[in-house]
Amino acid sequence: MTAIRTSITAKFLWTTGGYAASIGVRFLSSVVLARLLDPQILGIIVIAQAVRVGTELLTDVGIEQNVVSNRDGDQPRFLNTAWTLQLIRGLVVSLALAAIAPLLSGFYQVPVGVFLAVSLAPLINSLTSTSILSLSRNVDAKRRSIFEMTAEGAGLVINVSLALAMPTMWAPILGLLLGLAVRAIFSYMLPHQPHRLTWDKAYAMAIIRFGKWIMLASLGFYASMYLDRLYLGRVVSLAVLGVYGLARSIADLPLILASRLASQIIFPAIAANRNKSAASEHSELTKVRLLFLLLTALAMASVMSWSDVAIKILYDKRYHDAAWMLCLLLLNSWVGVLAFMGEAAALGHSKPHVVSVANVLRIAAIAICLPLGFWRFGLPGAILALPIGEVSRYLTIQVAAKKMGLSANLRQDVGATVFFLLVLGCWLLIRSALGLGPPWMLTA
Repeated sequence: MTAIRTSITAKFLWTTGGYAASIGVRFLSSVVLARLLDPQILGIIVIAQAVRVGTELLTDVGIEQNVVSNRDGDQPRFLNTAWTLQLIRGLVVSLALAAIAPLLSGFYQVPVGVFLAVSLAPLINSLTSTSILSLSRNVDAKRRSIFEMTAEGAGLVINVSLALAMPTMWAPILGLLLGLAVRAIFSYMLPHQPHRLTWDKAYAMAIIRFGKWIMLASLGFYASMYLDRLYLGRVVSLAVLGVYGLARSIADLPLILASRLASQIIFPAIAANRNKSAASEHSELTKVRLLFLLLTALAMASVMSWSDVAIKILYDKRYHDAAWMLCLLLLNSWVGVLAFMGEAAALGHSKPHVVSVANVLRIAAIAICLPLGFWRFGLPGAILALPIGEVSRYLTIQVAAKKMGLSANLRQDVGATVFFLLVLGCWLLIRSALGLGPPWMLTA
């Protein structure tokens, strides 16, 4: 048991350490691109990215989750069937996105060429090797972290080079496509069985049956991450959307880390040991989970408290409004982190329908509250509508977990939230003593 626990802790450290490096890369890229490109250009990229990710997530059949949870997920025939299905899906999605590019161009008043170029992204992404999925199945956090850091480092070099060479909207668009292509190429350098086009009907049907629930979960995930950007793209200027997109990309960092930890460590560990007793599972994962939540709470409360100072130091005046936006968005991120932990437990126990229902309720809450919040209070109201969706998702998972007798770690979540609020309160008292106002004050 000690060996297993040590292994999980080591994998946790590799995942968080690797993502810490990733955060550094993303911050550097954000600062450099914000100085080289106008907010209007970033606004166009926000819309293009939201559409691109949406087309992929809304057709997600959970190939990675299938590889992790299926008992034959390490068999060459299963992996090649999954790879073939991935290629077919990527081609279909790219063709569909290209077909609706003129409609999207008219709706958002963005050049049609942007959407046509972005339509290549799903196809390029589908060329990625399933070796990455096998790393998740084997909980090989070290190799996965090194791979992701290498790919993101290459992406940073590509994006900055393009922005320096041509500071137009085409720099980040080409950077996106080339970054995906480099990641796909790097994935074939990982150890893996040779890839072949294969269609095993039994395996394909198993993937699709399990994936229908993942598709619903992805719908909710997409709504929480991108519905706000798609909506705001219609009701605010591209410049404001670009500033908002900058703040949202920073606020999403803890969510992405929580998602990685949940999918690469907690979910595979529970899936591999689901026949063990609840006490065994608790002893293996609870300490790592609590450590992650406390560290995340400390970091998020600190960033939230000093977001205005950080933004004004790192970015020029065009992006200073991102400070109060980031402060409010981090409230949404904290609830989202807790929800990701619950989702991992549900998936690990082969309960994808719980995740799907929770995410459907989340998208409904966001779809209702987002326009109402904007109509009543403007952009701050729209931002504050987002945590409502995350709370509905979290509570749904908690209720379902209790009914099924699963460990939902409610006490741990409450304790971590109290710690988050205490850290935030301490920082606000320090700001008050220094004669500073709250960090969420709108820029004059």
